[in-house]
Amino acid sequence: MEGFRAIAATGVLVGHVRAHMAPDFSWGAGAPIIGLLLNGLTLFFSLSGFLLFRPFAFALVTGSGFPRIGRYAGNRALRIFPVYIVITALVSLVLGLAYRTPYLETTREAADLVGYMWDPALLLLNFSMLQTFFPFSIKTGIGVAWSLSVELVFYVAMPLLAAGAMYLRRRKRLGGVLSALIPVAAIFAIGLGGKVVRHLVFRELPMGNEFVNAWGGTWTAVLARAFPVHADLFAFGMLAAAVVAVFEAERLPQQRAALIRKLALLVALLAAVASIYGPVAFRSTLMAVVFGGVILFVALPARTGRAGVTAALLDALPLRFVGLVSYSLYLWHVPVIWMVVRLGWAGPATPAGFVWDVAVVFSIALALSTCTYFAIERPALALKRLTGRRKPQTDLQLPPANGVR
Repeated sequence: MEGFRAIAATGVLVGHVRAHMAPDFSWGAGAPIIGLLLNGLTLFFSLSGFLLFRPFAFALVTGSGFPRIGRYAGNRALRIFPVYIVITALVSLVLGLAYRTPYLETTREAADLVGYMWDPALLLLNFSMLQTFFPFSIKTGIGVAWSLSVELVFYVAMPLLAAGAMYLRRRKRLGGVLSALIPVAAIFAIGLGGKVVRHLVFRELPMGNEFVNAWGGTWTAVLARAFPVHADLFAFGMLAAAVVAVFEAERLPQQRAALIRKLALLVALLAAVASIYGPVAFRSTLMAVVFGGVILFVALPARTGRAGVTAALLDALPLRFVGLVSYSLYLWHVPVIWMVVRLGWAGPATPAGFVWDVAVVFSIALALSTCTYFAIERPALALKRLTGRRKPQTDLQLPPANGVR
């Protein structure tokens, strides 16, 4: 799955380089396809759904070995907080590349918001990943960190829903597959309902301030960045995890896995086409279907019983390394964009200039990410422990279901 993380982080980086450094750059006829590839954040959410729900899904399918919530919570904290706090502190207090205030109607350029962030309240909210819950702090600090607030709520909601499903399984004698699908359905329903509420609220707003309403220092932006609006993006990764758990627990024939892989790929292709021509409000949901299908296609073994060709390509060393440092890369790339702009290293407003911008930002961000990974992330990850109490009991060559991302 490291290759998927590399693709997701790179897609987000390219999208933000275009938005902040080359807003007039056009993809031409390839815009729909490029648009699909740049949905890196949706891929990150889908990966979280798959990797984190998988040990819970296995426990629900088998009826035993429910992950230890204390270990799970500790692992999540070790995964996301240490390097995030360090990078946020460096960007805010040392480099002066943080967003100091939210985007307002009077803001002319996003670059005008970038500088040192000394406010103790803003620092505290950003360090705790709670800045997205208030209009005065939303999208301050590291701009892309709003998505970490969404992930944080998912980290809490998913195991609670899984625990509820396990309770129903044991008390009401629900089937294992059905109990594993209950958290998936609940997360999807939350996301679908949140998107409907967002659509109804934004439909009543006056025209002309769409960006501020969605991203600025407003309560509507708090709604737009909230977990309920994005919850469904985790659901299809969770569904893939449930399918994998069934194959792992019941040792189903590899021929059936091959059939499911083909169906998953077909669904992903159909959803990709629908996302291009479907309603904008649910485009991210369709992209989550795409990524859920692709993740399932890669996670299940091919007819030979081994990892498929796609999995082998994703496991290539360059992708694997970028995936390894992808969390730091995700956190560093926007501050690096503003650093490149300030230093005058940005390329001209041409296609070649855009390629230059991507190369420069990616190179610097990757170098910084490598440093913070080995200095901060890796030592923190070494403290993590398996969240489950079982060992995989399967001949299928699947990634370990230990809840570690």
